[in-house]
Amino acid sequence: MEMTAAGPSFGATAGGAKPTRLVLTVAKGESTTPVRRRASLTCRPAGGSHKLARDACSALAKVGGDFARLQVTGGACTMQYDPVTVTAVGLWKGKRVDYRKTYGNACSLSTTTGPVFSL
Repeated sequence: MEMTAAGPSFGATAGGAKPTRLVLTVAKGESTTPVRRRASLTCRPAGGSHKLARDACSALAKVGGDFARLQVTGGACTMQYDPVTVTAVGLWKGKRVDYRKTYGNACSLSTTTGPVFSL
């Protein structure tokens, strides 16, 4: 850490990094309400109330923060229709995020998004 006349300088990662602050939700059904689970997620450093923050940040980094490109594990799920709807609102590296998608069931959500919506 360098010192400047204005105080400590934390370098590009603290002062120059663009923020990642997201609120993620999971709701039962095809609507975003009522919310069953909600978590905050920050990256660099990974944190917030998300229980798998480091893994979620890593998965999002692999797709450049594009939630629509998440395809984490693949896998087989039953065809049972029991929809869950997820949202992500906030900033990914300073870029506005407003994402919403309904999955056919919780298994489909999990095999597609991995730790991102494992709230």
